[in-house]
Amino acid sequence: MPHSSFPAQQQAHGPGEPADLRVGIRPGAPPVVEICGEIDIQSAPQLREELLRVMRRHGSQLALDLGGVTFIDCAGVNALLATRRRARLEDGWVRVIRASPRARRTISLLGLQEAFALSVLMSRGPGAGRPGRA
Repeated sequence: MPHSSFPAQQQAHGPGEPADLRVGIRPGAPPVVEICGEIDIQSAPQLREELLRVMRRHGSQLALDLGGVTFIDCAGVNALLATRRRARLEDGWVRVIRASPRARRTISLLGLQEAFALSVLMSRGPGAGRPGRA
């Protein structure tokens, strides 16, 4: 994973400790933010802040690669939605260009496929999910 900007790694976590979560940025137009690990109530606030920091540095159009997400709960989804709201206020967008089965299922169960431009036909193979293909 290129440029890691948010290393909140821990093997086990208890109350008050951050989950195993890694965020990396691949520069480009738009930048691709790779998120790996658990997005839960412990890690979601830090993830939201990191995504907002990426928008301040790189602009209000973000492509999210959730291919390495092993768990996402409502707090995680709310962090993604808050980032999307901020991007839209700045005439931008947030798109999920790749998602793990767990992340895809959660987004789909909540009816948010269109909100994140998550394609039903999106494959998980190499090269899949590049910006413009979602």
